[in-house]
Amino acid sequence: MPKSIFKGISTLKKYEKYFCQNQYSGNLAAESIFSFVDKNSFVCLTAPHATNSTIHKHFKESDWFTGALVKYLGEKNHFSYIIRNKYWHKKCTIISFILKNNLDHHYFLDIHAMKNRPFDLAVGIGYCSKEDYKAELKIIDKLCKKYNIKYVVNHPSYTGQPGLTGGLQRKIASANVVQLEWIKEFRDFNAHPEKVSQITLPFIEELACLLNTLSKEKLSHRISAKYTLLQKVKNKINWFKICINYFLRRFN
Repeated sequence: MPKSIFKGISTLKKYEKYFCQNQYSGNLAAESIFSFVDKNSFVCLTAPHATNSTIHKHFKESDWFTGALVKYLGEKNHFSYIIRNKYWHKKCTIISFILKNNLDHHYFLDIHAMKNRPFDLAVGIGYCSKEDYKAELKIIDKLCKKYNIKYVVNHPSYTGQPGLTGGLQRKIASANVVQLEWIKEFRDFNAHPEKVSQITLPFIEELACLLNTLSKEKLSHRISAKYTLLQKVKNKINWFKICINYFLRRFN
């Protein structure tokens, strides 16, 4: 293994020890469940399942290696990043953490793990259309061809709708987030060090750099037709409730 690759893999293994302690429950003594490391970048990498977690009152196993990958890329390239530090028995989402700490001005690259599939990478764009993500998907397509990565967009099992991608689209009408789900072969730097160091890491690094240079106006506050429809329905329901309350007050 070349020296440069060996050095990077050694650093990744060191970082992974933090997340895999206590059977991937992470650092149980950590003060907060999530940590934000600010590098003054527009792009922010996230690993919401770097350790075990609780989702919908059910235990969710860690997305192995995602925490180490995000921390490594963040420190190496000066990208801001958010990692999960530890398991918590109650639901605690990265969306709540982002909104509570006023971090929603960032563009998020949300890194996840998926089971082995006929494709290597699943790109999730939530409720939005491909047209909404035209700029990002053009970059992703170019990079996937460069690194020979088989990818799909908004696969039914990996849309990102239940997670950070869909969550931010629902709550603040923002399309400034992409979910990237990798099969194990492209995450496991122990078993596949060269693939991770020569494909996965440079792919995410180049994507983050390119998104970081795009204008914020180009990537901000785009709402898909589907999301707009959902909002219209929601607004009509609220208007109907207001009308009912008005007549109830008037005639009581």
